[in-house]
Amino acid sequence: MKPISRRLLLKSTGIALGLPLLESMLPAAPAATPRRMICIGVPFGFEPSAFVPVATGRDYTLPSHLTHLADFRDDFTIISGLSHPNTGGGGHKAEAVMLTGAPYPDYSHNLKNTISVDQAFATKYRGETRYESLALTTQGQSLSVTANGVSIPAIGQPSAVFKKLFLAATPAEMDAEMRRIDEGRSMLDFVGDRAKSLNRQISSADRLRVEEYFESVRDVERQLRMTREWVNRPKPKPIGTEPKDIADNQQQKAKFQLMIEMIHLALVTDSTRAVSLMTFGMHHDLSHHGKEPKKLAACRQVEAELIQAFAGLLGKLKNAKEGGSTLLDSTMVVMTSNLRDGNTHWTYNLPAILAGGGFRHGQHLAFNRPYLEEVKQELAPPADGKQVNPEKRIPLMGRDQQPLCNLYTSMLQKGGVEIERFGTATGPLEGLA
Repeated sequence: MKPISRRLLLKSTGIALGLPLLESMLPAAPAATPRRMICIGVPFGFEPSAFVPVATGRDYTLPSHLTHLADFRDDFTIISGLSHPNTGGGGHKAEAVMLTGAPYPDYSHNLKNTISVDQAFATKYRGETRYESLALTTQGQSLSVTANGVSIPAIGQPSAVFKKLFLAATPAEMDAEMRRIDEGRSMLDFVGDRAKSLNRQISSADRLRVEEYFESVRDVERQLRMTREWVNRPKPKPIGTEPKDIADNQQQKAKFQLMIEMIHLALVTDSTRAVSLMTFGMHHDLSHHGKEPKKLAACRQVEAELIQAFAGLLGKLKNAKEGGSTLLDSTMVVMTSNLRDGNTHWTYNLPAILAGGGFRHGQHLAFNRPYLEEVKQELAPPADGKQVNPEKRIPLMGRDQQPLCNLYTSMLQKGGVEIERFGTATGPLEGLA
């Protein structure tokens, strides 16, 4: 509505009265800048001596991997000494809880997973964008998990992401989508009626479980309703051309860069505000280098290429202007892993880097000082060549950890989600402002 001018006068019997200041006279408040979240998972971690600074605070020296991010030093925070409590002593299966923190102490049992941080964030802005979230991968499983603990299938082809963003559906495809939505709603009605009938025959404790089930049904109904509203809305005009997918899984850096292009396009068109991406899963053998010099050097090279591609993402977001700020200012970008590094398989002292999103960056937050002593030792081993058996350091290194979910809690709160704790968190991460 156009604001009313205060110069408008009320006239009666020759008397002119100026209007008092009314709310309708004030200019419309500018729309709030959307908040966004990108979560990137690295399955084999990073070689600690190349990734973790040995000094804490703001006055630290960039280790070799982070020199590739030198141009963005004030745009990111390095965090060490994080872990997921009650996660197994080592193993790749911890990938499943990288963004959830769900207890997974014994990998021989079935996992009861919980919602991932990207989905907890996406739910806050449901219906505001065409896609509630995008789950992507260059190789490997999805990082995104629903509130019911179900893994969301990840898209592995950049061309498929491009089509979702820009290519209009044919009338037949739109009709098919509407039928799928209506069939889903009909199925929910049927299941709901059956559940109500069952409710009259079960105990009070079971009724609570059924009510939890009903809430999940209602959540799906809301999603279907919002999806239906977007079907007939035109998609944005294509930006650039459809990318050519890379079939060779050895070209992980190139595949990652293509996905970065798609993430950038998804955000600048406001097609979604929550993205997860699992990447770089083809150097398993190199990550188990056993400190053998050639394999260690090759592993570090792969890791450095990942950091270089990550720098490319930060550059794209920082160069994209949005009002009086940049896309990076409104986008939280976290990169972490389920393992400290592939060589040890340890699921504590997890590497984490957080960029953008309005936080005060440019620092190294460390929550396990003994871990830094180990990193120093790897950088400058004792003159006699004798190193402490890593297995004997486990009790020492496992102390004073902060839950990785504390970081997720801080991100969710910064993103406008009203939450005290996420997952296994004890609260927001200390020192992150």
